[in-house]
Amino acid sequence: MLKKAATFLVLSCCFLLSQPFSSAKGDIRAHLTPEAIDIGTFFNGTEVYVSGDVSPEAEVVVRLSGMRHDVALKKKGKVLGLLWMNLDSITIHRVPNLYLVYISKNLESTMRTEPSKWEELGFGFAALKKEVKVSPAEADSEAIFKEFVELKKSEGLYAIEPGKVVYSEGESSQKSFEAILQIPPRLVPGKYLVETFAVKDGSVESRTRAELQVKQVGFPAFITRLAFKHGALYGLLATIIAIAAGLLIGVIFKGEKGAH
Repeated sequence: MLKKAATFLVLSCCFLLSQPFSSAKGDIRAHLTPEAIDIGTFFNGTEVYVSGDVSPEAEVVVRLSGMRHDVALKKKGKVLGLLWMNLDSITIHRVPNLYLVYISKNLESTMRTEPSKWEELGFGFAALKKEVKVSPAEADSEAIFKEFVELKKSEGLYAIEPGKVVYSEGESSQKSFEAILQIPPRLVPGKYLVETFAVKDGSVESRTRAELQVKQVGFPAFITRLAFKHGALYGLLATIIAIAAGLLIGVIFKGEKGAH
């Protein structure tokens, strides 16, 4: 009897672990593939697939956000009208290191024609601006945050992607959706949050959330462990690599001069 109970418990756990992450209301269900990303020596970005089912009247938003941290910046300006120098330090508090928002084509018009409504829904950079703080208080927070977002967009770490959530006919009364998230090469290890939202009648009806695990493997993981746990050895190795690289470059350029 005890053996049967144990078998039933194991099977139940396996069944629960295989289920998609879904909302409490049940208006939206979503699957995340893969659930983990390995960053190796030749990692150059990858793709993550989010798919699922939602009620026919709803539109879907998929948001991938990273860990919150403080970012310190230097404000540059001209001194005596001649020299460019660092004039002040500025800190943006609690900004995510990754912020990707994918929306359906039908929601694109709301984003462009009704920015205030889009902000109320809690998506986009205007909504994100409300969640962060810029110090010192006298700094021009609007301009600073705008420049910061542009920098992150150029690095592929921030993006609003309209029309990237596509639909198809689903089972019974639901419709299926899919979004392919483009993961940038400059991803750092950690836990990332993947959320899907069902938007209906101008408000968020339900949502799902799941974690995307990102970890270093292979040589990058070895170097990181070395840097944090064996600082002296890491410094010695870095010096040897720098000397070897310098010698190699010298040999290459010397060979090129000899060829002419």
